[in-house]
Amino acid sequence: MFNIDALNPEQQQAVSTVRGPVLILAGAGTGKTRVITCRIVHMIERGISPGKILAVTFTNKAAKEMQERVNEMLPRRSRRDSDGEAPERPTVCTFHSLCVRILRQHIEKLGYKRNFVIYDESDQIGAIKKILSSIHEGKVKSDPHAILGLLSRFRGGGSRASVFEDAEARALAEHVLSRYQSALHACNAVDFDDLILLVLRLFKEHPEALEACRERFRYVMVDEYQDTNAAQFELVHALTRDSRNLCVVGDDDQSIYGWRGAEVANLLDLEKHFPEVKVVKLEQNYRSTNVILKAANGVIRNNARRRGKQLWSSKGEGEKILLQCFDTDEEESKTVAQNIEDDRLVRRIPWGDQAILFRTNIQSRLLESALRQSKIRYQLIGGQSFFDRREIRDFLAYLKTFLNPHDDVALLRIANTPARGLSDVTMERLLAASQERRSSVFTAMRHTDVQERFQARTVEAIRSFIAFIEETRAILESKDPVCLGNWAEDWLRSIDYRAELTRSEKTPEASEARWRNVWELLDDLDDPDGIAAVARPVEASAPTPTTDEVVLAPAPATPLPPPRRRLTRNPSERLAEFLGQLSLDQERAEDKETGDQVTLITMHAAKGLEFRHVQIVGVEDGLLPHSRSKLEGTLDEERRLFYVAITRAQRTLRISHCGGRKRYGQVLPCHPSPFLKELPPECVEDAETAGINPVSSEAGTDWFAAMRAAIE
Repeated sequence: MFNIDALNPEQQQAVSTVRGPVLILAGAGTGKTRVITCRIVHMIERGISPGKILAVTFTNKAAKEMQERVNEMLPRRSRRDSDGEAPERPTVCTFHSLCVRILRQHIEKLGYKRNFVIYDESDQIGAIKKILSSIHEGKVKSDPHAILGLLSRFRGGGSRASVFEDAEARALAEHVLSRYQSALHACNAVDFDDLILLVLRLFKEHPEALEACRERFRYVMVDEYQDTNAAQFELVHALTRDSRNLCVVGDDDQSIYGWRGAEVANLLDLEKHFPEVKVVKLEQNYRSTNVILKAANGVIRNNARRRGKQLWSSKGEGEKILLQCFDTDEEESKTVAQNIEDDRLVRRIPWGDQAILFRTNIQSRLLESALRQSKIRYQLIGGQSFFDRREIRDFLAYLKTFLNPHDDVALLRIANTPARGLSDVTMERLLAASQERRSSVFTAMRHTDVQERFQARTVEAIRSFIAFIEETRAILESKDPVCLGNWAEDWLRSIDYRAELTRSEKTPEASEARWRNVWELLDDLDDPDGIAAVARPVEASAPTPTTDEVVLAPAPATPLPPPRRRLTRNPSERLAEFLGQLSLDQERAEDKETGDQVTLITMHAAKGLEFRHVQIVGVEDGLLPHSRSKLEGTLDEERRLFYVAITRAQRTLRISHCGGRKRYGQVLPCHPSPFLKELPPECVEDAETAGINPVSSEAGTDWFAAMRAAIE
């Protein structure tokens, strides 16, 4: 049995209020998961059958953690009761898992078989492609991935579901959707959106199925209620409309997923559907110091439509938030890394206690560079390694081939990228010829007797490729200074690599993002202090609704700024140095010792996590709030995102912004985020004045002792 007296008064009220609708407003760090699990255990101990209890959350990880905690808190019971049956358990699962359970029992009522299959994304895309190819005899050229994403939002409902600009587009979408659903039904298949929508249809068309579910789940709890969309809200409301035993747990101040359909109004307007709802506020924070909480309270109170709450802590006031302003983003990144290393040496703070939070993925590029240069281990949460990006692998393979055409691995990668008539079969035959001759593939390609084995068209393609490699390499051997950035730009354009990205990507925005990733490297070719080794790409596609990470689509394609490059006197040597540095940096990145490492993470991905020491970087207008938020009317959500970022910190918090940020070779001016003015002045200390006041003799003694220990 658990001890309810171990909970604070508000937590006790949330746990003990079992019947009727309850809204538990769980502020950041107030012990939400503990309250949910204790509430489930309390209901069971009061005699409520575990089989009547349903707890729904958004991720399998959260459901598993909740189930494990409940099992630990319940008294141990025999695996079998007196009748030989396994004891009932509360149902703790995700929305999708719940719907699968319901459909396995009742889907035959909708004309499906019980052994239905669930289509993954590749299956869905295949079905969409077939439909699009048959519309207007193949004259419609639409991206199936984009169509699928739009249909998903359209079907999910809610205030952001109006994704079609005109009646014609909407009619086409409805036509595609009708044929898509028919195609899936014909295969006895459903997709993830169907899981909820079919249950709603089941409840509407077959009331007896709804009654069976209501009888089965008499007590319903929903975690992260502020993240529910319109369809999920309708499902929950259908189950609890009669029993009224609904307990929702959430925090409107942490509603940051509107971009994927979440409706904060579901939480804010709960009284419209359950007028008798009892609201319990959890405001005692167990994570952060009061300075951090006062700052968070000061920011979020500027959102007009919210449920008021005031976080507080018994952990004391704590250190003031350090506000730092840097001239450039490069200076910001280097100082952040330096501060982390100083903390490790002087204050004995391990890397694993540090986290760097940022608004968009592309911001991590310079941070990774600075951390690597300082030999600080780190983990990038939710991001893809720069070296794994296809366009960067292609670009580097070209550079390696021009430097050494006998590098078979590099040459084989780029021989037919873009397509130039050197098919996989052709390259396999050339590889076999090189093995026969014990030579490189490039050497084999140049032999006329090898070329004679191929048809005339293929021979022409081989000779053209050889000429391209040799002519491009010749510039590297020139005695005259060469601008490597311009050189690379020339051959990229000559092979029309940008068009290759356009052909292979889902959307124009995605191909533009990949092209800009390559562009970012061009300037570094001529710069001995370049940071190309750790460049981070722009992510171009949005994640699925179950993904924790938010990825922003790039802005619409715009002309790239003119390059700022310089001449290199020994271009081949510089290129070899550049590639060598890349290899060294990759080796460091793959260091297997990962126990103690700094966390790099976006603000969206950081929700639900906590770190002892946090640095929030790039708090600038246009980044936070994001430039799109003013156009889309989502400024309140951007402020909530800043609130989430602040409340990740347990002990110390640093916030920084820059006067200029480098984009595509140019430093563009930046301005501080308007959110910074909302921080209470008494909670913030400006970095420029932070060191003016002398430290105490005791603090000074401790500092010198730490420094002495660090160098011994």
